[in-house]
This record gives sequence, structure tokens and C-alpha cells, in this order.
Amino acid sequence: MSDFGKIAGSIVEDYYRGRFDLSARNNLPSATSWSTTPQVECVQYLRDIEATDRSILLYLTFLAAIDRARDSERLWWSGLELYENHPEVFDPLGLLGLSCEQLSELLSNSNVSKNNEQDPQAWLEIAQTIALESNCPVSRLIYGKSVDAKHLLKDLGTRGDNGKNRFPLLSGSKTSRTWIRLLARPGDAKITHLDALPIAVDAHVNLATHNLGMVKKENLDKTQLTEYIQSVWRSAVATNKIEEPDDFQSTCAGLDPALSFFGRYGCGHCDKVGKPIRMGLACNHCRQFL
Repeated sequence: MSDFGKIAGSIVEDYYRGRFDLSARNNLPSATSWSTTPQVECVQYLRDIEATDRSILLYLTFLAAIDRARDSERLWWSGLELYENHPEVFDPLGLLGLSCEQLSELLSNSNVSKNNEQDPQAWLEIAQTIALESNCPVSRLIYGKSVDAKHLLKDLGTRGDNGKNRFPLLSGSKTSRTWIRLLARPGDAKITHLDALPIAVDAHVNLATHNLGMVKKENLDKTQLTEYIQSVWRSAVATNKIEEPDDFQSTCAGLDPALSFFGRYGCGHCDKVGKPIRMGLACNHCRQFL
């Protein structure tokens, strides 16, 4: 397990310090390290124009909910333009007087929404929950209170009296964890027990975990494999005492974006071209090079 800790540490350091060798990779996003992600750059822009902490957290919340199956980078920059032109769209109380049709037109015209029915409906329902349930964990966090990450996850998964999800689109397994991580950093929300967030396991993380020799058990079903991969990375992070980024020390919240990038543009690229091409220090442990 000590080697696993070193692997996790090298992935984190290479990503946050911009040290991945991407010279042999094609079709890369413009963001190749944490500091150049659109979420980080957009939040910094909002701070530069003196947006309130609450506005920043709401911006991250609404866009994280609809960030799926699309050009994520374009979404976040389009969302920033929407914020500048129509800040009321990011105000839960202001949204109470807006119809779904009106919001749909604004989101569509600004290239924020690609689903003119599901996106605005989810946006409005999330706004309604935040506006009308001021004492729920998500609302308390948005309004500047300190909240436990475990309480946030539980709150996202609950339903209202009408049986409907109170936070549609935001409550998915991967989306919810990404949202909490974004609110913690770059959002600077007061979230405790970030160590409770597991790695979000997708095809890229799965491939990287196998290539790095971190999966030792066979004949696991999908759920068991996901839980096993999460436990392996959780242990790896804990044993190596990963020190960056500062807010996420020794948590999977800090490893998550780094590992996702490594799996997609490292292992994913090698798998696509059919041969191993080194990208970072973790590649020294890849079984394709052994």
C-alpha cells in the first residue's frame, strides 16, 4: 500500500504543479492543470469584479448541476457571461418569480443549456429549495455557514413532500461529489469532513486503477468493484499524507480531479493508440511499461 500512496502523491503533484508531459497527446482541453480549469478561472474573475461569496457559490451550484454530456469548458464561460448580463438568474429568491419558459430562453440564448426542458426545470427546483428551505444543509452552506460534507450528501439525496428530488441533476453520485469539491475549492465554502468524499469512479478512473496495478481482486460485480477502487485510493491518499492542494490535504477530494485527468488523457490516450506513452511519474508504476 505504501507504493499506492506514492502513486497517488505523484499524480496529485504532477497535476497541480502542471508537470504532466502532454507533448504526445492530441485533442487536449485548454485546461491541463488545476489552476487553468474554467471553474477556477471563472471564480477568480468573479472575485475580481467583487461578486459576493454567496453569488460565487450559487454560480458553481447551478452550473455544476447541468454540466454533463457537453463541452464543459464552454458551459462555464457561457455561464459567466450569463451572470454578468442576467445576475438575477443566479438569485434563488429572484428566480421564484421567473417561469420555466423565461428561464429556458435565457439559458438557451446564452449557450448555457443544451436541454431546454430538463435544465431550466432543475435550475428552478434547486433555486426553490435553497430559497424556501433556509435551514437545510445546502442552504446553510450557500449562506455562509459551516456544514459537514456527509450532511450535504444526505441532503442532496432526499425528496420533498411531493416525492420529487429536491436537487434534481445535482444529486447524482458523481455530480454531487464534484459539486461539494468545487464549493470547497475554488468556492471557499466552509465544508468539514471532506475526507468523507470518495473518488468518483468512472471508466477513466477504472482504467487507470487497473493499469497501475491497484486492483488485486477478481470476480467483483460493478458495485463491489467501485467500492473496492474507492477504498484503495482512500487508503493510498491517507498513507502518503498528500499535502496539496492546501484545502484538500490527505483527502480524495484533492486526488479526484487529478486522477480523472490522468485516467482520461494518460491511460485513455494509451489505450486509444494501442501503446504506452509516458505522461507523468505515476507511469513508472504502470504495468504496460513493466
